[in-house]
Amino acid sequence: MSKTGMGSGTGAETGQALGARVGAETGSGTRVGAETGTGTGPAGDNIGKKFPHLSSPFKIGSMTLANRMIMGSMHTRMETMDRPLEREIAFYEARARGGIGMIVTGGFAPNSEGLIDPGCFVMNAEIDRGYHQELTSAVKQHDVRFVAQLLHAGRYAKIDNCVAPSAIKAPINPRTPRGLTTVEVWQTIDDFRRAALMARDCGYEGVELMGSEGYLLNQFLSARTNHRDDAFGGSWEHRRRFPLEIVRAIRAAAGDDFPIMFRMSMLELVDGGMSQREIFDLAHCLQAAGVDSLTSGIGWHEARVPTVAQVTPRAAFKKEIAAVKAVVDIPVIATNRINMPEVGEALLREKVADAVYMARPLLADADYARKVLEGRDHLINTCIACNQACLDHIFVSKVPTCLVNPRALRELEFPEGATQHPENIAVIGGGVAGMVFAMEAAARGHRITLFEKAATLGGLLNLARVIPGKGEFNDFIRYLSERLVETGVDVRLGVTADPPRLSGYDRVVLATGVVPRQLSIDGISHPSVASYEEVLSGKVTAGARVAVIGAGGIGFDTVEYLLGDGAGPYANRPDFEAEYGLTEEPDVSGGFRPDSARPGRPAREIVMLQRSEGRLGKTLSITTDWIKRAKIAKANVRMLAGVEYRRIDDAGLHITVNGAEETLDVDTIIICAGQISDTSLEKPLRQAGLPYIVGLPVHMIGGALFATELDAQRAVDEATRLALSL
Repeated sequence: MSKTGMGSGTGAETGQALGARVGAETGSGTRVGAETGTGTGPAGDNIGKKFPHLSSPFKIGSMTLANRMIMGSMHTRMETMDRPLEREIAFYEARARGGIGMIVTGGFAPNSEGLIDPGCFVMNAEIDRGYHQELTSAVKQHDVRFVAQLLHAGRYAKIDNCVAPSAIKAPINPRTPRGLTTVEVWQTIDDFRRAALMARDCGYEGVELMGSEGYLLNQFLSARTNHRDDAFGGSWEHRRRFPLEIVRAIRAAAGDDFPIMFRMSMLELVDGGMSQREIFDLAHCLQAAGVDSLTSGIGWHEARVPTVAQVTPRAAFKKEIAAVKAVVDIPVIATNRINMPEVGEALLREKVADAVYMARPLLADADYARKVLEGRDHLINTCIACNQACLDHIFVSKVPTCLVNPRALRELEFPEGATQHPENIAVIGGGVAGMVFAMEAAARGHRITLFEKAATLGGLLNLARVIPGKGEFNDFIRYLSERLVETGVDVRLGVTADPPRLSGYDRVVLATGVVPRQLSIDGISHPSVASYEEVLSGKVTAGARVAVIGAGGIGFDTVEYLLGDGAGPYANRPDFEAEYGLTEEPDVSGGFRPDSARPGRPAREIVMLQRSEGRLGKTLSITTDWIKRAKIAKANVRMLAGVEYRRIDDAGLHITVNGAEETLDVDTIIICAGQISDTSLEKPLRQAGLPYIVGLPVHMIGGALFATELDAQRAVDEATRLALSL
């Protein structure tokens, strides 16, 4: 299971729905049959027909885009890796070949004080001019517009000399910034001007100014972070001056034929943030100053309202984006939780925005736009908004990648092309590791047979997809299932692979996954006891009072499932709005009222327990654990650490905590104490001698190899690398 949780599914095809696409195979289970997917195929006559709005040309100032899909800016930290230029060219070229209309780079600082991380690029250093010229030359060989984002991190900068409008520390940065002097403010404005000119001279076709998410321009705009008493602080008219002066300076220097985009905060979600009235005024002023388009930004990095995680509904902030579009005459570009083309198409059709800006979806699938244009959206490897391999990595200064696509930002590490030695390979296990290996190996030319003893594919992802607010994992199952069909994998459902079935293959891949760990507690076989697998699969319905043993990712996901019983797997805007207190009142700071938040009524009384001392959930995702903790706290879930489990009987769960004995009067006790590798095939394979027969290698991947702290990211990466090594 993923560290970030176990996902959910609904409308798209899942492992269960795959049965509609299989036919009977006498004596050996079921076999995946002919493709019946929803795409229209790549025929030229179908280009753009399925998603006409996304596929239509689009203008930003003097620049024309081939379509309305934009790859949004992402902080990649590739500059800190070996061979950074080769890596960036490979990364951006893959997306350019994939048909995207525009690429916006990760943020370049206008000066050394604005760096997000040490070692990142400053867009005014002459030593880097050749680097940028080579990068733009490579990317612009394709039919794509290439724009540089200029980002000054302000008090978010992970450097010792960070600066800000005022010396106010950010809650997510241990460093306290130095307040800029008035002279330094003017110098910073000029640094932005010079950076824009350098970007133009290096071949970038425009710039995007990062004015949202809590970075420097946002910090000047907000009374939360701007306590100045000069011409750049105090009144709203003074606080807005800094970004406007930057725009005017760039426009005057670069001329009218160099597009300026502005990433503008359209909903702040922090105390002291801009009100809707101020946001509307800023939009007017930016247009007047010479901005060619506005890209929506939602929330600050320090906000305690989720904006990009799975729990955030798709296109959750379209009301706020549409409201800004209604007050300006320049294009408005929508962002945040737009991961599938039907979402983006609806935003354009309903005139919420003029284009869509997607970052992580282009990590997940470099060919996203091409598949949209060709009507092959069923083959999109969808961003599941897990944060695990992207944002979680960034916040601990690691190079990000993507859970569902390990090639992302590591393109040089994954060889392409057909194998020179095709083999007959048996894959045992149709969970995430087995499915990924099968499709990747088949794509290289190997003949793959996938055995799955269950009636459906997906393994633990089928448990994952029932968690409230986590419907995105369903799209991962859909993608993997479609790719198995596309690559011609012979899928045998309902078949247990034993040694006789494996004769005739060149090698075997064991991807049998994990099973729940059992605990040695007196009375563990009591009828009130169930595993997380039994509860999440629907085999057992928990009672009104529940004890959950285990406080890792599985435990927290199970608690979320229990609290949201009957809520469904997908988040929706009305519930989200009520839970976090969002408001459209024009003069409310930050656009929300935390005191008006109305979390849903919990379905059960729950106590969560762990043997070890310390905080429960220490292994959760860094960028999503606060969401889980806040939800659980609002539901009054009792959390106990340092628990000794004495026995289970009709009276309940008997425990000792801090030397005191207690009996928990509960209806259901759910064991979420981790998992162990499924070794059910190990003994018969050993008896048959298979692992030791020369010429018949046996490989183990995913949970079958190592179950401790199992997560989907490792399973996908292992499976992909093994497939490409054969």
